[in-house]
Amino acid sequence: MERAVTDVPPKSVDPTRPLRRRPWLLAAVAAPLLFAAYLLISRQLGVNSDGASNALQAREMLDGNVLLSGWTVTDVSFYTNELLLFMLVELVYGFHGDTTHATAALVFTLVVLLVAAAAKGRATGREAAARIGVAVAIVAVPALGHAAITLLTSPDHTGTAIPLLATWLVLERARPGRGLPVVIAVMLAWAQIADPLVMYIGVLPLMLVSGWRAWRGRSWRGPDARLVLAGAGSVVLAQVTLVLLRAAGGFGAHAAEAKLAELSSLGRHAWLGVRVVAVNYGAYPPDRHGPLDTFMSAFHLVGLLAAATALVVVVARALRRPAGEPGDRLAELAAVGVLVNLGAFVVSALPTDLLSARQVVAVLPLGAVLAGRVWGPRLATLPRAAPVAAAVAVLLAAELAGHAAARGAPGHAEDVAEWLDGRGLRYGLGEYWNANNITLLTSGRVAVRPVVAGDRVAAYRWESKVDWYDAATHDATFLVLDTRVPGARAEAVATAQFGAPAERHEFDGAVVLVYRKDLLAGLPAYCVPETVPDIRDCPSHGVALF
Repeated sequence: MERAVTDVPPKSVDPTRPLRRRPWLLAAVAAPLLFAAYLLISRQLGVNSDGASNALQAREMLDGNVLLSGWTVTDVSFYTNELLLFMLVELVYGFHGDTTHATAALVFTLVVLLVAAAAKGRATGREAAARIGVAVAIVAVPALGHAAITLLTSPDHTGTAIPLLATWLVLERARPGRGLPVVIAVMLAWAQIADPLVMYIGVLPLMLVSGWRAWRGRSWRGPDARLVLAGAGSVVLAQVTLVLLRAAGGFGAHAAEAKLAELSSLGRHAWLGVRVVAVNYGAYPPDRHGPLDTFMSAFHLVGLLAAATALVVVVARALRRPAGEPGDRLAELAAVGVLVNLGAFVVSALPTDLLSARQVVAVLPLGAVLAGRVWGPRLATLPRAAPVAAAVAVLLAAELAGHAAARGAPGHAEDVAEWLDGRGLRYGLGEYWNANNITLLTSGRVAVRPVVAGDRVAAYRWESKVDWYDAATHDATFLVLDTRVPGARAEAVATAQFGAPAERHEFDGAVVLVYRKDLLAGLPAYCVPETVPDIRDCPSHGVALF
């Protein structure tokens, strides 16, 4: 007997299904594209002395000066985080003007990938895709302007999200046990050595969240209590490590200016905080140009609101959760990190202008994680979310491509670097924003060492090395001064100190004074925050608030 043949419609094929079932495959496809776009955006912003200083430090580490002996860095060393990535880039790509751009693109690509992983959590399938989609939509497309300067020029707390999110992922996914708090303590200490901000957005949230959980559960001998000790232990471990590094002849780091703002400034700081957070999220209209770009700022405002409301939801859930229920520890850690970062910003004396966005840049990746974990599961249940998600993805991809294709102006001092290199001038001095950047732009063929020009031109012990100013081994024959600040007296100060130059050449935003003598002879030293008689007394060590 023949079987009846019925027309059975073939199953529809969903081309995105492999990507939804294997998020790592999506990451492998997206990461190179994101890196390429970020690299193109970073190139539009030029090379500045902050990123160039890190490139110089990484080069010294590759050349054998692993402890950075003789260096005095800023209040943030980047030693165990971004400097390692700079070393990797220089090994593969070389030491030149594009080094900082490639490293910035690598850092932000890693941030986006870790945000996606943290937002996903233990979810799978449709919910995992929704969580990742929400988080990546918020974080992955930096706006041109102040946001791009903060996120894609030089290390400035942006990359701190890498070790922080990695630590929270280990805490969430590792098998519970007595060894886990030790691992967390070591990871947090590792991150603090690179950036003391981790004490505030990492250690303090861990201690507060774990302490709250231990108190609610009336358990002071369980895993939460051990995590409180892990947080405190990480601070001790980080400080001891830094002291040992210094004792072994390693780098010195300046202590941050940890001053509290006056009460009269709190309102202004709070309003500036709102604006700089909007800048980082790409939701600040004055930072946009043209109607389409302004429309996208409104679009990114939705992402900022999603992160803000997710923060409220997570805090409310933590406060209302019955004792004994596990809750979402990673989300709680991120939420407290956001609150501490914003609170410290408002009460500190650091906020000045929109470039202060770097002080709260961690709010972007942490907020994206919160939005992904809170709203992703809800969006996954909507029956027709896929077409909307596809439209959003296309819109954001078009925005990112447009930003990558934009044309940037030449970076500051590029013309100076080319001229010095062409003239064969190999060693000289320059104000900070006209020093290490020129050295990097010429791949080290021209060495320009940073100075300050206040009452006198003095060696600047900030992102510099002590033996750079040794007149017995170097002969500095030119001085690069910044002319972008109206009314600056640097040239008059230099002429009074060194005499009239043999040559004077003007450039866009800079002037080069060429001398027929060594400017290092008798050069005084300036060490933040005060002048010291001997440059060897400059290196100091301390803990930074930001």
